[in-house]
Amino acid sequence: MPRDVRFTAAANIKIDPNLRPGDQPSAPNVMPWPRHENGDLKVVSICACGISATFPFCDGAHKVCKDEDPSCLYRYDVPTRTVVSKTPLTP
Repeated sequence: MPRDVRFTAAANIKIDPNLRPGDQPSAPNVMPWPRHENGDLKVVSICACGISATFPFCDGAHKVCKDEDPSCLYRYDVPTRTVVSKTPLTP
């Protein structure tokens, strides 16, 4: 289902498995790989819907997209996860 998502970053996001929570990243676009309480690396899901509050990681936000009509383009307000507009696609 089509979705219009706006990205404002002008750089990549680096996920460093060597960083631990609380470590000082080498740059603003570097983040630690999520870990369990015991320090083991977590298995993570990457966001594909574009409306995750924890992008690039999935936070389950895609569940609000399950009833989208595949013949329409959707625009969401990401913080509230509400549809701002729904426009029929032209063939």
